[in-house]
Amino acid sequence: MHIAIYDLDRTLTRAPTFTPFLLFAARRLAPWRLVMTPLWLIAMLGYRAGLTNRTRLKQFGMRLMLGQPSVMRLDAVAQAFAERTATGLHPGASRQWQADGDAGVQRIIATAAFALYAAPIGQLLGADAVIGTAFAPDGSIPGGNCYGAVKLARVQQWLSGIDRTTTHIRFYSDSFADAPLLDWVDEAWLVTAHAGEARRAIARGWQVVDFSR
Repeated sequence: MHIAIYDLDRTLTRAPTFTPFLLFAARRLAPWRLVMTPLWLIAMLGYRAGLTNRTRLKQFGMRLMLGQPSVMRLDAVAQAFAERTATGLHPGASRQWQADGDAGVQRIIATAAFALYAAPIGQLLGADAVIGTAFAPDGSIPGGNCYGAVKLARVQQWLSGIDRTTTHIRFYSDSFADAPLLDWVDEAWLVTAHAGEARRAIARGWQVVDFSR
């Protein structure tokens, strides 16, 4: 069995998805909340300064820009966002994704993005499974942000019934934060166009690919 795991933001897609989702959803659900955008930008600067973690940042962003919409309305907005985002893939990622599908490789998306919109993106792309960050109606994030070691644990949980001795697993990611999973799989690929990052990846035994072309 062959499995190809793909990160989503900046690996499959050309751009990150979370802030675009917040802005897209705010326009659809409560346009007046767009005036809060500067507060969201300040919050992101606070995260980069180490004043908060990614889980709390995401929870804050959802409360700030979306409020508490009904599950039905939020799902509808997430589907509309997915339909727009699924067309914005890196050219190289699109070709590799299609080649894996044509070869009968199981294609999995494992992402820190909310499964709320990552799952419909995966469905549109024909993914066999999507592993993402959960979002509960009360604004909580059950199981934490699907990032770093948490992503590895979630992937291992999904693969728990699969015999690793007869399975080849490949993983593509643009982020060194995914090192736990990159180091665990049989074939690791760092997605980057930067020479410095490429050298770091090669030093760790990973391969390098530029999906932007």
